[in-house]
Amino acid sequence: MKKEIHPTYESCTVSCACGNKFETRSTRKELKVSVCSACHPFFTGKKGSRVLTEAGRLEKFQKKYEGINYGQRETTEEE
Repeated sequence: MKKEIHPTYESCTVSCACGNKFETRSTRKELKVSVCSACHPFFTGKKGSRVLTEAGRLEKFQKKYEGINYGQRETTEEE
């Protein structure tokens, strides 16, 4: 490796929006993130409010466009 062209790799403090802080290593001294393993739904096992918001949007869309036929073939009970 060439000398004096690479950034220094040193200790770094990561701060999350939830208030969690932890140490790691990086080329920066400090990192600020919005989601970490302490508050992300995948790691905590909790469902976030986003899932509820998406479900509400889907129901709103279905209610708005119910009964509209876009050229689909009508199905009968025999099929």
